[in-house]
Order: sequence, then structure tokens, then C-alpha cells
Amino acid sequence: MNRQVSGRKKTARRVLRTSGASPQLHCMAIPTDNETLLLPTSVMEEVIDFQQPMVIEFAPPWLLGRIEWENRQVPVFSFTALINGTDVDADPARSKIMILKSLASSGKVPYIGLLLAGLPHPVTVKPDDLVETGDEKKSLGVFRRVTVADEKAIIPDLDRLTHLVTHATFGALPITSLDEEDA
Repeated sequence: MNRQVSGRKKTARRVLRTSGASPQLHCMAIPTDNETLLLPTSVMEEVIDFQQPMVIEFAPPWLLGRIEWENRQVPVFSFTALINGTDVDADPARSKIMILKSLASSGKVPYIGLLLAGLPHPVTVKPDDLVETGDEKKSLGVFRRVTVADEKAIIPDLDRLTHLVTHATFGALPITSLDEEDA
């Protein structure tokens, strides 16, 4: 029986190698104020109508506040305002909010909300379709600037964005213990 299983595996590998099919990534092109983001569909939860966020005291201008979504408090931010260091340009009331799974290892911020300027649309990307264009500004929260099918896009650094949104929402981490000398 082991021979049959190992024979099947060899056949499966051979089929994959000879098929010539390159891997594809299912993404969404997401319009923000001045940029288009490219994100894998696996990190997206839902697109919702804009609701006015509850303001977070001392938050930077790119963090609009928190909304309630499925009995959770979700921080909402503007990607364009974050990377440009500006206030939010668009009229948020005409926008949508995309709920994204955060990449935080703690459960403090399991989701983050991204302000959208329009509705996202699906894009299937093959590795050969992506052309890196560079990021002279070294923008905060940008992993790569690319073109896909002659359209400029940004692949955001979700890990960094999650960290920035978490820090802006909750401020510095609280002290959890004191040294014996301080006590």
C-alpha cells in the first residue's frame, strides 16, 4: 500500500511540474483617496457603509476613531493620510470601510478598518504580472509599489500597519511589572 501512495505522489508532482501553470494569487484592488492598494482576499472580512467613528483622544489625523462591528471595537484609518502625513482628504461620509484581519499576535486588535474611496474589485495576479516600481519616499506602511496590468498599486505592509494602528489606538504599552528597586 505504501508503494501505491508513494507512486501517486510522484505522479501528482510530475503533473504539477509539467502543467506549466504558474501560481496565482487572488487579490482585490482597493481604491483609497489617491492610491490603489493590492491585498490578498484572505485578509479581507467585509466592506461596510461608512459610519462615523468614535473619536480616540490624542490620535493622529490618519486614525479616524473606532466603530462597532460584530460586537467589536474596530479602529478605522486612512492609508493615504498615513503614508502622506496629512489629514483625511475625502469626505468620509461618502466612503466605505473595509474590515481587514489584523496581523497582531495579541487579541487586542483582531481587525482594523480601512477607509475606502470606492468599491474594491477582484484581480488575479501571477508573479510575472507584478513589476516593482520602487518607493523613493520610503513611505511608512508600504511594502512595495508595483504595477499590475499597467495599473499602479501599493502592496501595503500589513504587519507594520497593524502595529501602527494598535499603537495609535492604545498608546504606549502599559507597565506590567516594576523592578524591585522601584517598588
